Amino acid sequence: MAFRGMGFAVATAMVMSATAVFAKPVVYDCKPEKGRRDSVIQPEYVISYDKTSGEVLVNDPIIMDTVGKPIQGKLQSESDVRTVFDWRLKSLKGPTDTTSWQFRARIFKADGRLSLSVTPVGYDNQFSSEGHCTVQK
Repeated sequence: MAFRGMGFAVATAMVMSATAVFAKPVVYDCKPEKGRRDSVIQPEYVISYDKTSGEVLVNDPIIMDTVGKPIQGKLQSESDVRTVFDWRLKSLKGPTDTTSWQFRARIFKADGRLSLSVTPVGYDNQFSSEGHCTVQK
């Protein structure tokens, strides 16, 4: 999958610096085991979470290819054990021309383990992968 305009590394830097003016956000670099560039589960996700403002930004190769910049996500829940983020990617070309995908990333704090699930909106099936996230410093 080709990126339009800028590389994923530059886009990752955009996510990291988007809220740097105030407090430094927590930036997770997540790599699902089943991630592939030709799959709805991508090889890398970058999730930026600003605990002060609550802002969540998400980026991956599909987002860069279709939207061209990170998209808004949502903090679903946070505990001492894990942090859960949700986001929806709309207008992704699929078998019915346009499909929306609902994503949920569960990041476990003790070991950085990732549990990712992706559901096409309006359908019963679900894609999932385990993986690992590191916190960028």
